[in-house]
Amino acid sequence: MQILRSIFALSLLGALQGLPAVLAQEFGGLPPGEGRMEVFAWCSSCHSARIIIQQGLTREDWDETLVWMVEEQDMQEPDPVMRKKILNYLAEQFPPERPHFIGDTGIKPDLNKRMEHN
Repeated sequence: MQILRSIFALSLLGALQGLPAVLAQEFGGLPPGEGRMEVFAWCSSCHSARIIIQQGLTREDWDETLVWMVEEQDMQEPDPVMRKKILNYLAEQFPPERPHFIGDTGIKPDLNKRMEHN
């Protein structure tokens, strides 16, 4: 009986160790943090969370990106409390100095150059 308990305990421990990766995938790979659920809900309704994950922007650039999304991409404008929560999460989790993704070239997006829509 003791052997069965040990096997069960080890199996449970192994399953729990994989839990953070499973939860991260539930949010498109966004890292844990205050505002993750809100960012996932607002942003992934239009595009993959991978677009967010590969960025590294200053708080000001994230703020400009939110303005651009509302003005140019028809994103619904979040209320001030929600906007602050989204902006705080993005600025904290995806600042310029973080590694963006495997194969990062170090090239940062130029937010002053926007693609023209025909």
